[in-house]
Amino acid sequence: MLFEMWYSTIYHNFYNLLSSNIILMTSRHRQSLIVKPLIIIAGIGLAMITTLDSVVSIASAQQSGTIASIQNGKNGMPAWILSGGWDFKNINSSSPAFNSTFHMVMLNGTAPHKHNITDFKMTGSPTKSGMATTYNGTASVTMKGMTMSNVPISIKLMGRAMSLHIDPTMTMGHFGNTPIYGFVNK
Repeated sequence: MLFEMWYSTIYHNFYNLLSSNIILMTSRHRQSLIVKPLIIIAGIGLAMITTLDSVVSIASAQQSGTIASIQNGKNGMPAWILSGGWDFKNINSSSPAFNSTFHMVMLNGTAPHKHNITDFKMTGSPTKSGMATTYNGTASVTMKGMTMSNVPISIKLMGRAMSLHIDPTMTMGHFGNTPIYGFVNK
């Protein structure tokens, strides 16, 4: 339906533009009678490709990126380096899928380990504020050989940046008192 409305609008605008150029042409402008429509057709073709790409992107709506963050320890001071990846699929649906795998290591290079975040279940609807969109819900988080289920998390997409807040009460404060930050690929 969206495509049909868009195509109809483009077609009618093109027809009106082409018709007005043909009617207004005089004998000394015969060259522009041929050139202008070709330029218009090329422009419309480019607009169609760009718009269709946007429509497909909106329909499948997914984002991915990297985790690159410094997290505080239990004393509130920087203690951990985090690095990994994340992906967020079906963002515009009522059941988007967020997954992340990242490694943690202390600033002195000791205690390396890995965490996975899976099974995201969104609660409510996303909220927007300026460029930021926040998705709240629960997820499963791996912690030292066990999986914690139904952990409240908040995912915020902010242009080329993202943040992930994992409820510290459910994870014994393991991820510190600040969000985990990362980049959004484009």
